[in-house]
Amino acid sequence: MRDHIDIFAAEILDHQEVAPEHFVMTLDAPSIAERSRPGQFVMVRSLGTWDPLLPRAFSIYHADAEAGCIQIMYREVGRGTQRLRLHEPGQRVHLWGPLGTHFPLPEGERVVLVGGGVGVPPLVYWATYMAQLTVPMDVIALIGAAKQEFLVGLEHLRRARAEVRVATDDGSAGHHGYVTELLPELLEDGRASVYACGPMGMLAAVSRIAEAREVPTWLALEAPMACGMGACLGCTVPLRAGGFARVCTEGPVFPAASIAW
Repeated sequence: MRDHIDIFAAEILDHQEVAPEHFVMTLDAPSIAERSRPGQFVMVRSLGTWDPLLPRAFSIYHADAEAGCIQIMYREVGRGTQRLRLHEPGQRVHLWGPLGTHFPLPEGERVVLVGGGVGVPPLVYWATYMAQLTVPMDVIALIGAAKQEFLVGLEHLRRARAEVRVATDDGSAGHHGYVTELLPELLEDGRASVYACGPMGMLAAVSRIAEAREVPTWLALEAPMACGMGACLGCTVPLRAGGFARVCTEGPVFPAASIAW
């Protein structure tokens, strides 16, 4: 839950292209790094311009409380990320966070992570966090992308002692097809906990597969946001119990069974 939000101009410490169209930005943000948890996000906006007007939401990829920095990963897809890509180390961006809810601890010893596209960052952060826990867990990461060049975060997942399996739409690496096609066989005995982040279609498929096997599943939803603090109501999702929830405040992490697909 959100207890305190810091809003400030954060210095860019590093900015690297890690795959075609994919970038990792390291920001000097001690207060956010100290309080953030896997699944939470930050809002980022370029300084010195009103174009684009609105900030962008990014899941936290890494947080290092000792070094006082956080990392975000993004893919250059529109005006906001095109503008962000032009920033160099030493410049500053408008930053606020940490925002939203975080992943709860798993119920069993096997954890399955399912990530698609730029939904990978919170899962990398979660795997890194779990690797530091005293309770041993068997972590399997299923990562999907359109093609091999867009597979990101794999080395960090392996460093966190996760077994990594990949799927690509074009068959250039791993399973030829959707990443969700790798999930059913891992849930047959019902002993796993599932965490997923990615496109809504992928998350709906994960939810259906896991619910049919009565496996507890948590989803980090992605939605357009203008504020990140619940004021604009632009990021609502329908709930199975009725009504709507704001992804930025009630989420972005939801039990899969709570969403009305």
